[in-house]
Amino acid sequence: MRQTGPPPLPRIFLAVAKPRRLWMLLALTLASGAAMLPAMATMADHGASLFDFESAGSVTRSQEILATWGSSGERAMWWQLALDLPFLAGYGLFLAGACTAVALRAQRGGRSRLARGAAIVAWFGPLAAAADFLQNVALALVLAGWESQPWPRISALCGPVTTSLAAGAAAFALLGALATRRRASAAVEASSATELGHGGAPTSGPQSSPCQTSPR
Repeated sequence: MRQTGPPPLPRIFLAVAKPRRLWMLLALTLASGAAMLPAMATMADHGASLFDFESAGSVTRSQEILATWGSSGERAMWWQLALDLPFLAGYGLFLAGACTAVALRAQRGGRSRLARGAAIVAWFGPLAAAADFLQNVALALVLAGWESQPWPRISALCGPVTTSLAAGAAAFALLGALATRRRASAAVEASSATELGHGGAPTSGPQSSPCQTSPR
């Protein structure tokens, strides 16, 4: 049976699929996410949360939130937008690399359907990051005074898209990693059992009897 090659994926996906780089991207995501918390708390303390502003959807609601925030809330929002850049880059590449790792392990294990699925889902992380970035652009324009449509509506639409894509990629990467690791462990156990079975088989060829005496 002809072996197919690895799923067609961009080089950057393959580069970040290595364990060390995945841990580095996860650390970047967690660190930048934690750095955003003070700014998010400041916005909430001034009358409206980050989610309220992202999902406002209308010019009137956006203007109400900006008026409630004042200069302190707006400054916190600018900080959040700046810190969101490494955050979205981190999780976008992490999810791409994690799903790519599943695709490569599935391909090596002969599970072509899982490999093809993982190669498709590997794009979910970067697409989620792209939607997140588009939302940030819309929010920045609203903050800068461009409060007319379509920017509040674009921000409100991008939020669910980002969440759905990122959550789907994360769930697939986790379940796929468990499935491929379980398959790899079973293959190792089967190989070990086979080797032990071969080791216990009698060797071929004539064997001398302990009672056989040499001719005089």
